[in-house]
Amino acid sequence: MKLATWTLLALTAAIAPVEDPVDTDFATLSGFDFKEGMTLPKDVSKLNGKKVKTSGFMTTEDGKDGEVEYFVLVNDACGCEGTPKINEMIFCAMPEGKKVKIKPGTVWITGTLSVGEEKEEGVVVSLYTMSIESVN
Repeated sequence: MKLATWTLLALTAAIAPVEDPVDTDFATLSGFDFKEGMTLPKDVSKLNGKKVKTSGFMTTEDGKDGEVEYFVLVNDACGCEGTPKINEMIFCAMPEGKKVKIKPGTVWITGTLSVGEEKEEGVVVSLYTMSIESVN
C-alpha cells in the first residue's frame, strides 16, 4: 500500500475514540464472494469506523520478521489455501512511532476498522484496513 495510506491509518489510530470493541471474525468478513464495486453485506459495512476485536495470523507483505509498523492479518497461517482473497486480509497499521513484533500463532487485535475498496492505479488492493490499538 502507499505510504500515505499507512500514514493516515497510523494517525487515525492515535486519535481513535474510546469505546468497547465489537467482536468480529473472518467468517463474517470473508463470508461472501467479493466483486469489485459491489455493495458489501450489511453485517460487514456496519463495521466501518467501528472499534473491533478479531483474531488471525500476522504476516507482512514482504515476509519480514521482527518489529514492524504495518502487518497483514490473515485467517490461514500456512497459506495452505493459496493467496488469500481480498476479503480474507486486514491491512493493519500501528500508531505512529509504535512497532509490534511479528508473533507466531493466533493473535487478537483491537482497533478501528475501515471497510471499503482501496485502489491503487485503478486496482483494488484492500478491502479492510485497521488502525491498531492492541495486539495480544
